[in-house]
Amino acid sequence: MTSENQIDHTMKVILVGSSGVGKTSLISAYFKNPFENNDLPTVAPASCSAVVQVEKKKIELQIWDTAGQERFQAISQMFYRDSHVAFVCFDPKRTDQVENWVNKIRTEAPDCLVYLVATKSDILTQEEINEINQMAQDMTQTYHAEAFILTSAKTGNGVQDLFESAARCYPQIFKANTPKQEPQQLTPSKREKCC
Repeated sequence: MTSENQIDHTMKVILVGSSGVGKTSLISAYFKNPFENNDLPTVAPASCSAVVQVEKKKIELQIWDTAGQERFQAISQMFYRDSHVAFVCFDPKRTDQVENWVNKIRTEAPDCLVYLVATKSDILTQEEINEINQMAQDMTQTYHAEAFILTSAKTGNGVQDLFESAARCYPQIFKANTPKQEPQQLTPSKREKCC
């Protein structure tokens, strides 16, 4: 018997990126909280969860917000482990830190799906949006990212799509994480003489 409230899969989604790129604002926008121009940095990882319906499955997203300031990154990196999806958030006018963040994720959670998330699209001119969209394909290939999404926490542009896109990856994630049933071959260990 299945319960109406039963969760089919739980996915850990982590937001990483430099301080001030808008990770916390993206989460607030996803939960439809009013936009606040908050300059206070996140100093410790925090989490919340949401349930997304995907193809008759209920997917719980455990969403982790991490600190972007360098002095707090060692603590934040502990929370990267066991992540299924990472949103590498960055200011589209400053793409120089993307590689650094992708490498940190790949080190701590090598099987994690990476999304490149350009934030603050509301402050870009149409010319800058066109430019970043041209860069998107190259960046996605370079960093072996699942997708590139242009977002704005202020206007809500791309925010719902971002989180729903992550939830739609559940078959890929849970198929990849299913343990293989390969027989183990046991061989006696050879002991070396010490003298």
